Formats: sequence, structure tokens, C-alpha cells
Amino acid sequence: MSMGAGLRVCMAIAVLVSSRAVPTSAQSHAPAEVAPTPSSSAGDAGSSTEPRSQSWFQAEAAYEGLSHGYSPWRSATLSLGLERADGRAFYGSLQEATRFSRLDHQITIGFRGRPARRLIAAAEAEASPSHQVSPTWGLVGHVDIDAGGGWGVEADVRHRHYASDDVDLSSMTIERYVAQSRVAYVLSVARLGTEATAISQRAQGDLYYGRRTNRIGLIVSAGDEIEHVEPLGVLRTPVRAVAIVGRHWLASRWFLSYDSSVHEQGALYTRRRLNVGLGTRF
Repeated sequence: MSMGAGLRVCMAIAVLVSSRAVPTSAQSHAPAEVAPTPSSSAGDAGSSTEPRSQSWFQAEAAYEGLSHGYSPWRSATLSLGLERADGRAFYGSLQEATRFSRLDHQITIGFRGRPARRLIAAAEAEASPSHQVSPTWGLVGHVDIDAGGGWGVEADVRHRHYASDDVDLSSMTIERYVAQSRVAYVLSVARLGTEATAISQRAQGDLYYGRRTNRIGLIVSAGDEIEHVEPLGVLRTPVRAVAIVGRHWLASRWFLSYDSSVHEQGALYTRRRLNVGLGTRF
């Protein structure tokens, strides 16, 4: 299937809470970017003089239209977090999502800390009491290293347990900050039990603008993905995607987040997504 006009302009986030399929490199959100503040490496791009200690709340709504007669996906997410001045953060989210005409609820909780000046570590857990399409439970580990000179390295390990299968995903990110911009390359490897393996790649460019952490980014990804597709179960399919993601501060305490994307899931379907969120810090 050709991308053609089907490519959509798109993301993250997570950041953190995107569509609840098994995450691809184009969809995953690193736990270190859940709060509306830059991570360790991003501090030089669009930093703010205001205190870092803060609580924040965000509400998001997403609509995804699918080709080939599949019912659209819809989701609504509420997220709440507390970030302390010492870099520690606690956050959680509640999502209601409709996938393939099935309704799921998912709960996510996470913690982020800074064990060293140039190191951020995070852990996250998720669970779905309904788990018709969503994983029954999942765990995430994340490490973010500020290598200095604008360079950063991130690593993620994720395990998700479905009713019929287990999926493991690991990814490595190399990023570079130059002035008000960021470029990154992400390599992801997903494994379905002891059988199928899927490898995907992502290239991302971000531009920070304004006095606060306003950001707009372009993501292009390609490779294979392991995803739970009803009624077929967990499948490995070739994927291509393009996305635009961003965050814009409307005032000192209010921000708008957004992402729009086109995701080509092999010959199964093309998914066109629009997500908008409104958040506040207090």
C-alpha cells in the first residue's frame, strides 16, 4: 500500500499517553517527558526562569479514522502529576478508549527521579481491568543520560502482557540539541513471546520557540510493528508513519498539546489520528 496522500501530519505525550496499541517508535512516549517541562538535555532549549516544583493536570481527546471499513478509534485521557524541585516526579493517568468497537479502560502510574546530575531514571506501570484490546498489565523502565555538549542518550524497556500473548519492547535514542532545536534517532526492537521480532526506526526533529517550553516536532518512522488487532490477535506488520507533535503555552499556567499523524499498518488499514489536550500547572 502506498502512503501517497494517505500520509498524515501527526506522537507523545508521553508524551506519554498515546494510542494503546503495542507502542511503535512513532507512538511511544518516554516517561521522562510526561510533565510539561523539558528533560535534562532539553534544559538549554526554551528553559524557563520559573520554579520547577509544580503540579499539573491535563485532559486529552483523540479521534482516529481507520480505512477498510474498520470502526474509528476514540479515546479520552486524564493525567495528573507532581514534579518536585529536586527533579522527582509522580504522575498517573486514566484513559477510556474504544478500539475495534470495544471499550477499554486503562490506568497508568509512574515515578521519575534524578539519581545523578546528568541522569534521569523512571519507572511506569499500567493495567486495564477490561483488557479487551489493551494489555492486561505492563511495566516500563526508562533511563535518560545527558552526555554533555547537547548530546543525550535514552533507553527504554517495556513489557506488556495481553490475554493471549506477551510483548517486549526495547528502544535506544540518540539525540542532539543545537540552539533552539533537537534532532533524534530511535531504534526499537519488539518481540512477541519467543517468536516474532519487529524492528522499527524513527527520525524526529523538534523546534523550541518562545520564552517557555513551546515545541513543535516532525516524526517519520518505518519498520515492523507488533500490535493487537481484533479479531486476529497480536500481529507483526510492516508500518510507515508521519506525525506532527507539539505543545504551546497559552498563558503562564495553561498549555495546549496536540498531535496529528498518518499510520499505515501494512495492508490491514491506514489510521489517521488527531489528538488535542489542554493542561494546567498549579
